[in-house]
Amino acid sequence: MDTPHTAQFSQTDSVDLVLHTAREQFLVSPQEETRLWIKNAEGSFERLCNTRVTVLDAALKTGQVVVMETRNKDGTWPSAQPNDTSSTLEEEEDFQGQPGICGLTNLGNTCFMNSALQCLSNVPQLTEYFLKNRYLEELNFCNPLGMKGEIAQAYADLVKQAWSGHHRSIVPQVFKTKVGHFASQFLGYQQHDSQELLSFLLDGLHEDLNRVKKKEYVELCDAAGRPDQEVAQEAWQNHKRRNDSVIVDTFHGLFKSTLVCPDCGNVSVTFDPFCYLSVPLPVSHKRVMEVFFVSMDPRRKPEQHRLVVPKKGKISDLCVALAKHTGISPERMMVADVFSHRFYKIYQLEESLSSILDRDDIFIYEVSGRAAIGENSREDVVLPIYLRERTPARDYNSSYYGLMLFGHPLLVSVPRDRLSWDALYHILLYRLSRYVTRPSSDDEDDGDEKADLEDKDSLPKPGHVTEGSSQDPGLEQAGPSSRVVSGSRAPVDNSPGPSHWPQRARRKHLFTLHTVNSNGTSDRSTFNEDTHAQPYIAIDWEPEMKKRYYDEVEAEGYVKHDCVGYVLKKAPVQLQECIELFTTVETLEKENPWYCPTCKQHQLATKKLDLWMLPETLIIHLKRFSYTKFSREKLDTLVEFPIRDLDFSEFVIKPQNDSARELYKYDLIAVSNHYGGLRDGHYTTFACNKDSGQWHYFDDSSVSPVTENQIESKAAYVLFYQRQDVARRMQTQASSSKPPASSACGAPPKSESMDVN
Repeated sequence: MDTPHTAQFSQTDSVDLVLHTAREQFLVSPQEETRLWIKNAEGSFERLCNTRVTVLDAALKTGQVVVMETRNKDGTWPSAQPNDTSSTLEEEEDFQGQPGICGLTNLGNTCFMNSALQCLSNVPQLTEYFLKNRYLEELNFCNPLGMKGEIAQAYADLVKQAWSGHHRSIVPQVFKTKVGHFASQFLGYQQHDSQELLSFLLDGLHEDLNRVKKKEYVELCDAAGRPDQEVAQEAWQNHKRRNDSVIVDTFHGLFKSTLVCPDCGNVSVTFDPFCYLSVPLPVSHKRVMEVFFVSMDPRRKPEQHRLVVPKKGKISDLCVALAKHTGISPERMMVADVFSHRFYKIYQLEESLSSILDRDDIFIYEVSGRAAIGENSREDVVLPIYLRERTPARDYNSSYYGLMLFGHPLLVSVPRDRLSWDALYHILLYRLSRYVTRPSSDDEDDGDEKADLEDKDSLPKPGHVTEGSSQDPGLEQAGPSSRVVSGSRAPVDNSPGPSHWPQRARRKHLFTLHTVNSNGTSDRSTFNEDTHAQPYIAIDWEPEMKKRYYDEVEAEGYVKHDCVGYVLKKAPVQLQECIELFTTVETLEKENPWYCPTCKQHQLATKKLDLWMLPETLIIHLKRFSYTKFSREKLDTLVEFPIRDLDFSEFVIKPQNDSARELYKYDLIAVSNHYGGLRDGHYTTFACNKDSGQWHYFDDSSVSPVTENQIESKAAYVLFYQRQDVARRMQTQASSSKPPASSACGAPPKSESMDVN
């Protein structure tokens, strides 16, 4: 720290004069950037951010110590550096790389922020605006919609560090803290969307740098039959009366919005500003689903199939698609969602496929054609079958606590005339024969054989079975982790329910049978005598018998149908198709009607957006994340976009000057990528350096050069395009001018100081 200097100022002098005087007395060169701090009586420091106020307004008193801080060569401030990093600082200042080729450290799920920052940092005219300190004259500290200049100054610090050429990577901790302070949704370290952060940052920078200090009220006017050019010019002038900043200059364009009332035909035309285009991707009406087909033939292993079905189709469409692969009639199929060794749901044929998620394990079972649903004359009953293993007793009163579900459940067709425990045992033994070994005659347990024969017909024909198990009192005992079946498709008839089935199942050679609830957790004795709940059957194994006769490896085996090996290639989409879709006429949704001034009521009007005026830098957001009432998905469609000469002349409806075609041609300068799915993912950036023209890949703190043919991928999420005339204008501008010296915001200082009298 240099020797303190003393200077005298009037209370009406500006703080900027104090800064100018300090720079002169400490012989600071015009190229160096400085800022001021006030040293309080208790020894703490406070930043003097706004140098345009007077000494009186800044509450500077006689004898007040003011400290001036000079920015380091690497873009950092001395006050922002920990006390023990002097050697690290020297190493960083000694490093000299290409300005702008600087990574950003991932602070914990902040790759979305890093990606947005790298894209914005590589917008040439915006970066030059900050590097040449033009932002300091336009900081708006009194805008109630802004962040008191703090977001702009925090972003400026990042830009200066990244473009100093003295850093391989920097830690954006201060910027992250500022963002979380002004936008609570970005607090903490959860994953977010890079486009959402970008939207917040552009709005924050605009309000912090808004040249309009006091916004006037502007009434929005409809076209009312006036020419489009007149209405558009009026709308843009009104927008600029309230919003005038480098962000508006660089990123804002103008839409033409046309609404037509379906009843009276009233047409409403307005012109609205935009900061980026959120364009939809053409959505396929087909969906690929993977299922397992379980044949009635016990010798056949389950088959995995990949089926193409209508996205808005029904369960019956899934069965029809599978029938083409298997030759089995769709009427002989039942579809179920299997989870944790039990049936989560058994679907009705008319249910929508949208209720099935891609992660669900869907099994389609072949059943007897005679077990038709809803016919009282059918000859077969379909029984859901669970597998359970008895575990060592744990001193619980209820026996089912000692039973654990395992394996895959089954749906088994049983002839009505064979509904006895003995017949059911042999039917199930046949169905399990692929992975259950039949015992030899020496292994059989003959102790209960006589009793078994006496009770051979003790299983009465099942009674009227309700299509669902909501009345099953055993469901309440299943616990919070159970997944309850509702709306099952098992056949029904008019006999007594399972509560009238025998009190105990007879012991057979390998396993015993019990009636259970849909969760497989409670036995027959828990059923209410007055209910007619769905009959689920559990096959209970003793550990020794299971180990001896049950082949777990074979039971879990399955084969892949040829269709699984087919790779369904999605046709790539041209970026121009997305823009065309964006400008297509659409009907407003019920949740967002339009109030027609002629009809005096809300209407589901048709709406069309057209491009009237495009900005210098055009941001195109590809709407890859699709959210509907029933589903959420990420579209991984490959969008082919040009690196150079993206021509918007066919999309802009404003009358064009044929001699200025370059006003509609754009070159790509940056891409924000998203890899992964909805719940997790990673953001990176491709960006073209404004000085070298070389493309680089920014992956948090890692930066590597790439070629142009590596840029296009299915991960492309946000595209940055620069108008060609802007690029040429910047290339011809003089690059030898030095940035003016000035001030900015931060933490306590360690530099020159002076007293104010």
